[in-house]
Amino acid sequence: MNQFDTVYHVEYGKGYILSKAPKMKDYLCMCYFPQIDKTDWVLLSALETDTDEFISRTKIKPQPSKAKGDPLQQALENLFGR
Repeated sequence: MNQFDTVYHVEYGKGYILSKAPKMKDYLCMCYFPQIDKTDWVLLSALETDTDEFISRTKIKPQPSKAKGDPLQQALENLFGR
């Protein structure tokens, strides 16, 4: 994986690797997602083996949201005005 290689985020969509920094025996990759002007970090080893839950080299389907019938979730959403 090199700088400007395409990556996909489960929430942010298509982006690319902006930079790599050494981290022990691995590299930490800074990924930029221009559609929403956000960055996120991922280990190069997780990206190469496709084991990261948020960022991948291939398109990821969004994870299903939690069931709306969960009373604790509804109480928290009401409390924080979501």
